[in-house]
Amino acid sequence: MATKVRPPSTDAEKLEVGEIDTRAPFESVKAAVSLFGEVRFSSDKSAARKPKAPQAEQKVLAKETELHLAQKELNKYREQLSNAETARLQSLSELEKARKTVDELTTKLDAINKSKEMAIQATEDTKTRTKQLEVGSPKEAVRKDSPLKQELDSARQQYAVALADLDAAKQELRKLKKDFETSLDMRLSAAQKEEESLHSIEANKEKAAQLRNEAKAIQESLMHMKADTEQLHEEESQVLVEKDVARNAYKQALEETEKKLSYLRNEFDPAAYKTLKEKLDETNSEISSMQKKIEDARALDLETVAAITTELDDAKEICCRK
Repeated sequence: MATKVRPPSTDAEKLEVGEIDTRAPFESVKAAVSLFGEVRFSSDKSAARKPKAPQAEQKVLAKETELHLAQKELNKYREQLSNAETARLQSLSELEKARKTVDELTTKLDAINKSKEMAIQATEDTKTRTKQLEVGSPKEAVRKDSPLKQELDSARQQYAVALADLDAAKQELRKLKKDFETSLDMRLSAAQKEEESLHSIEANKEKAAQLRNEAKAIQESLMHMKADTEQLHEEESQVLVEKDVARNAYKQALEETEKKLSYLRNEFDPAAYKTLKEKLDETNSEISSMQKKIEDARALDLETVAAITTELDDAKEICCRK
């Protein structure tokens, strides 16, 4: 039966000449795996270093949340802007009403001032006429049925009416002054609201523009991240395919290695190994003897060559002398 001899090992320990390596071709299945699967494991490790898709998806989710918050904030400022615009229009309407009220009160005030002046003038005229009648007419002539008495009573009545009109005009004037002050306060308040609304509108416009720019930047970043995520998914799918191919190849190589290992273990014959070792020892002995003979012959040849060289040198000297 033929004896299978293991080929020379690549281990650090050197085998002596003539020594047969009786060790198994592989110390273990793990050694066979490391021999046949090293390259494939290297590719798997490099693939494992690639970024994981879930991390990119988390970044996309965070960006989408940020975009949602920015859009929500933008909608809030848009609502505030709309409310400010409504308040501004309402303030303008109130301001217009206040202006009309002031104009009406101013017209009424002018009319009351004229009525007041007329009442004062009528009162003064009545006073003067009454004094003239009382001073210029004798008391005896003033009787109930006399025309002078009737004229005097009429003048007194006109004076009383003029005083009543004057009091009414004063009361109306006080009321108009109060209404005018109230209207003026309303006008000032409406003007202040208008100014605040304008400031609020400008501030909200700037904030809305800033939020629109931020939302646009977030959308662009989100698009890039989605594209990167899709690329990562494709790369991950490719890596999984490569892993499956490498796993199948490794499995096949492992099965072949196990078959070879089992075959070598079954083919190993200790008796044949002993016979072969004895023959090898004899061969090594013969080789050593032969090497010694070769060395002796080489030394003899060197001595012969040296003697011949000496003789040649002597012959050359003799020839030169002749």
